[in-house]
Amino acid sequence: MIENTIKIKLKSRALLFFIFIISLSITSFENISLASEDFIEFEVTEVVPLFKGCDNSNSRKESVECFNKKMMNHIKRNFNYPEEALEKRIQGRVDVSFIINQSGKVENIKANASNVKDSDKKILEIEATRIVSLLPKFTPGMHKGKIVNVKYGLPIVFKMM
Repeated sequence: MIENTIKIKLKSRALLFFIFIISLSITSFENISLASEDFIEFEVTEVVPLFKGCDNSNSRKESVECFNKKMMNHIKRNFNYPEEALEKRIQGRVDVSFIINQSGKVENIKANASNVKDSDKKILEIEATRIVSLLPKFTPGMHKGKIVNVKYGLPIVFKMM
């Protein structure tokens, strides 16, 4: 009974802080290698991939803002602090990158935890990968009039309060 109360308290204090650093230059993750497929980086794609509901954007800037807002909402809705991470009080940053392919599907998800003991990295990486794998199908990105694969990356920070 006491153990369950402690777990509930830990869960209620556990917050996901994601540093959603999306600017004109998205962080390149040195330790994450993607397949040799051709892709265009999100920040240079002329027409970014779109979540459902972002189709009415009138400019690239509005499309990116809508994309970022929908991405943050998706992460908030689908995030579950891993039980083992709560018990071990594991916190850290996971850099996630993936491809939104020409069909609008997410593929080639790569996650790399930093600021975490090597023995604990996998716990946070699995949760970050799970969240990204739940992304819906997108309207694919375009560049120079052609539908293209688009590489996107973001950091997710796991922190308990």
